Amino acid sequence: MVPVKLVPFDHCDLRLGEPLPVPLHDAAGRLLVAAGVVLRDGERLAALARHGLFTELRHALEWKRRVNAAADAKLRQNALLKDVAVARPDVPARARGHDERAPMQAWQDGIDQLDALLREATRAPGPDWAERLSALRCQMQALLERWPDASLYLLIHEAGHDCARHSAHHAALAMAVCELAAPLLDWPAEASQRLAVAALTMNVSVWRLADQWAASERPPATAAQPAELAAHARAGAALLESLALRDAQSLEIVARHHEALPADAAAAGPATVPRMTALLQRADVLAGRICRRAVGEPAAPALAVREACLGPDGQPDAIGSALLRATGLFPPGSFVELAGGEIGIVVARGRRANLPHVAALVGASGAPLGVPALRDTVERRYAVKTAIPAARVRVRPPHERLIAMR
Repeated sequence: MVPVKLVPFDHCDLRLGEPLPVPLHDAAGRLLVAAGVVLRDGERLAALARHGLFTELRHALEWKRRVNAAADAKLRQNALLKDVAVARPDVPARARGHDERAPMQAWQDGIDQLDALLREATRAPGPDWAERLSALRCQMQALLERWPDASLYLLIHEAGHDCARHSAHHAALAMAVCELAAPLLDWPAEASQRLAVAALTMNVSVWRLADQWAASERPPATAAQPAELAAHARAGAALLESLALRDAQSLEIVARHHEALPADAAAAGPATVPRMTALLQRADVLAGRICRRAVGEPAAPALAVREACLGPDGQPDAIGSALLRATGLFPPGSFVELAGGEIGIVVARGRRANLPHVAALVGASGAPLGVPALRDTVERRYAVKTAIPAARVRVRPPHERLIAMR
């Protein structure tokens, strides 16, 4: 493979409130943040500016061409020289989020970055590892805020179909569930941030083993591996602390995410560490049931949601109720059969947990539809009959088109 040529990128070209014009890397070639991410935090902009920033040569040349074109346009308009000097090119539609492919590419970039961070944590992490994790957390939270349904769709569908990068898919899905459920519990933004960090890093000490298990058709090779998994929560918290992750509550959530919690941890109330841990535990269970492994089929997302919504006594509780409202009973990205016999994929949550918006892919006759048809399951003829496993669906969903339907 021909190595990608990186060239320096001037941090003076970064602007608050504008999408990044190019993907930014550090001197070692590690992706710091993807193109199109909008910088809204002055501290994050300053943190990026402290790096030696690099981008691929082709991106740098295209950006320079667009800047020069903007300056030329100002000159033709007889603008003042001071305005010509600061001329900025128009933001492309894709970077503004109007291109229906933007969420898909953005999440693929995010999973790539998370996978790289998990790998580096136990190998050769740089001194800015925690800073890059914080930047990725901001990036993913922004994607969920902008495209909640599309984000769930992509994360749930991809997690259930791809064994590769298992740990990264699992963590991103758990993070998304926590991020969407926390506001429904009236928890502040600080709680969402702590939960996001904990979700993304809860398996940091065993990412390699988890990825190997997901891709393997055999049970663990040694007796040490189950022991390593059993101890991974506290080992992960210790590793994160050594990597300069300083938020004590995030570390405690990671350390306790497999512990038995107090009986009131899943009850309504303020965002205490036990309650935040309880939400992460449920999201962890949900993601674990949905994520594909080489052995066996993943659970239908609707079944995983039902299980995650129940407390230890088998009854719904406040945490479970928030989780159900966050994902819907039939989450985006999952397959369902409709009352009329059509098979479709959920593209968005509906007004109620059991009334999603579905794109029909296969007709009642069993023949694939030439063009997906959006169904409102409020109508009785399009009501959801049952969730079905992905293995029953032989049609490859056209993701970009489906995301654009809602």
